[in-house]
Formats: sequence, C-alpha cells, structure tokens
Amino acid sequence: TTAAPGMDSTTSLAPAIPAPADSADSELEEAAHFLLLVGRLLLGDGADSEQVATTVDQLAAVLGFEARLVVTYETLMLTLIRGDRFRTKAGRHLPSLGVNMRAVEAIGQIVTDLTAGRMTLQQAAEQLAAVERGVRAYPPLLVVGGMAVTTACLARLFGGDTLSCVVALLAGGLGTALRLHLARRAANPFVVAFLTALVSGLVGALGLRFVTPATPDLCIIAPSMIIVPGVPLINGIWDCVRNHMSLGLARLSAAFLTTLAIATGLFCVTVATSVEVPVGSKLGLLPLPQDAAVAGVAAIGFALLFNVPPRLVWAAMLCGAVSHCLRTGVMMLGVALWPATLVGATGAGILALGLAWRFRVPPAAFAFPGVVAMVPGAFAFRAVIGSLRIVEAGADADPRLVGQTISLMFGCALTMGAIAIGLAVPLAFLPTLMQRGVPGKSR
Repeated sequence: TTAAPGMDSTTSLAPAIPAPADSADSELEEAAHFLLLVGRLLLGDGADSEQVATTVDQLAAVLGFEARLVVTYETLMLTLIRGDRFRTKAGRHLPSLGVNMRAVEAIGQIVTDLTAGRMTLQQAAEQLAAVERGVRAYPPLLVVGGMAVTTACLARLFGGDTLSCVVALLAGGLGTALRLHLARRAANPFVVAFLTALVSGLVGALGLRFVTPATPDLCIIAPSMIIVPGVPLINGIWDCVRNHMSLGLARLSAAFLTTLAIATGLFCVTVATSVEVPVGSKLGLLPLPQDAAVAGVAAIGFALLFNVPPRLVWAAMLCGAVSHCLRTGVMMLGVALWPATLVGATGAGILALGLAWRFRVPPAAFAFPGVVAMVPGAFAFRAVIGSLRIVEAGADADPRLVGQTISLMFGCALTMGAIAIGLAVPLAFLPTLMQRGVPGKSR
C-alpha cells in the first residue's frame, strides 16, 4: 500500500491533507513533515546543501525511515520510505536565503537531543517551531552599529585614510539601517541591494562635500562591501564542488545578480555626483599587527549580522584576524592576491574546524565571519562599473579600460574560488575526530 503524495507548508505539525486513518501512514506523515521543516530551516539559515542532506538522512535513519531528499533553490522535496509504504512531501517556496548561525546551532542541538533519545519527536517539533518563529541574539541598533564599524574597517583594509573611514562609517550605518528595514518588509533582495548601495553611496558622496579624504572613491564603495553576498557565493562554489550543481549554480546566479544590483546602484551614484571610481586600483597592505587588529574588528559586524552566539563572537574575530593577516603576510612575500587568499582561507578553515570541535557548533559560525573581509567585493564593483563604461563607450572604449575590467573579472572569480576551496579542504581532509560532536556536521 502506498500513500498519496501531498503538499506541505512546513509551518506546523498539522498535515496539509486529511490525516490517513492508518497509524503507519500517520507516522510517515508526521516524520516527513518534521524532516522537511528541519531541512528548510537549515537551508534558509545558511547551511550548505550537503549539511542539509546529511542531517535529514541521519534523522530519518534514527526515526526508522529511508529518506530521499531533493534540494533546490526554490524548495525541498522529501520522500520517506519504510517497507512498502512511502510518503512524498514538497515544502513551500523558500524565501531569500539568509544566514543565522544561532538558529543553525539551535537546530543542531535539537537534532543531537533527538538522536540521543533525550527528546521525543513531538518535543523536537515544538522546539523547531520556536526556532522558526525567530532566534535573534542582537537588537537591530547593535547590528547597525557593528556593521558601521565593519565598514570603516574594510575601508582601512583597502587603503583608506582616516577621513575616508569616518565617512564610510556613517554611510555604512545608514545603509545597514535601510537594509534591515527593507528586509523586515520582505522586499525583493535585488531591490534591497540596489537601494542600499544607492543610498549609502549617496551618503558617502555627500560626506565628500564636507571633508576631502585622500581616497574619496572608498567613501562610496566601502559602504557597499558589507552587502556583498559572500555567503551565497561561498556556498554556491561549495555546492558545485560537491556535485550539487543545480543549487550551486542557482546560488551563484543569485549572488551575481545581487552584485550586479549593487554595482548598478554605485554606478548611478557616480553619474549623479560626478565622483570618479577608478577601475584600476591596487590593494594597499597594512603592517601585519595593524592588519590583524583591523580585520579582527571588521568581523564583529558580520558576527552580529550572522547572529553568531554571543559567547562565540570573539572566536569569529580571531578567525577574521588570523586569516586576513595570513593573506597579507603572504602577499608581502610577492605572491599574487588569489593564491594568498587561498592560504588565508585555509587557515580560517582549520581554525574554524578546531573551534567548532571545541565548542560543539557548526564550523560556519566562525568560517563565514572569518573570511568575509577577504571577499573581493570592491574589485567586483569596479569590474561591473568598468563593464558599464565599456557598454556606454561602445567601439570607442579605451583598450586599457577593457583590459583592466577583464583582469578584475578573472581576479574576482579566482579569489572567490580560493576562499571556497580554502575553507572546504580542511573540512574534507582533516581527521574525522575533529568533527566528532559538531551538531549537524558529518562527512
């Protein structure tokens, strides 16, 4: 006997179709609903697709089922099998994917307790419903302040002077406030990215009327660095490497469109204010102690934005300081940006895995804040702005501009690949003992 497929909203334990009279079918229905909600929440809160699939498979085995999960960018579809009975359920359309490390940690603890027999399925479902209603550790005002400080730090890491950092701090704070406001209203993520870049860029350009910094372009670019979709880019590359091609390409496409929206907003700012953003620009290197300190402080904003548990913010800062300092040190030896980034990201991956094993939380809680400062957002924006200028000039485009734009495009791609691979290698090849006890992480 087989149960008819049903559609599930994954919002409560109430089945979307009338409950089957047979107790075995009812058990299938309840378990399928619970597992689908686990997968949906993990994916929506920043987990990669392999972590989602592994967690669902493990839970299904604990509950006595065989699971077949299909993960796409829009939704999840799950088939549970026990003997000659099965149940197929599809979740509702996923909203734009975000990052909430505290929620991922909470889900991991629920999974651990259920697996160990310390919690019944009904109790786990109630805990999961609480996670779905929202698990936030920080008030919005604190997040705005943290991201403002991060913006100033990023401006400094890219060679900005003191006045540029001050203007970037104000513009980044106002841009983050607008971003959070629009996100609460469930606005289109591409529209949010465009408007945030436009408004923060205009605020930065307005600041140039009162001060004259040595790097005026960073007053416009730095506030947009904090909205670069670094996590989707990293997860997208991870998914492609692990052969989850459909979801990986979808994530990369969404990240590209977001970057395009940001760069278009910045381009509009340059047209409206006549502030020139040079396409060709070299990355300035700070002395190693200063680089480590600034990069560590820069991780604060992302730790708050990603909802890293308060007791672990210092660890995210440590990852950010170590990884960026490693990259800067290697570049000082004359190594190019992308191989130096590979070294820095590998260091972040090793450190994040060790901290995750120590504190029993997913490595992403440390890895993502630790490497976001290395995401080549400024170079990506310059590449898109250069492309728009080439389109505007047509056949009369400056060959030097064309060469700089192409170089930036390939450089951004190589740097993002280096970050993703640098994080993935430690997770794949370090001893399995290091991952023992980390909720939701098993290779």
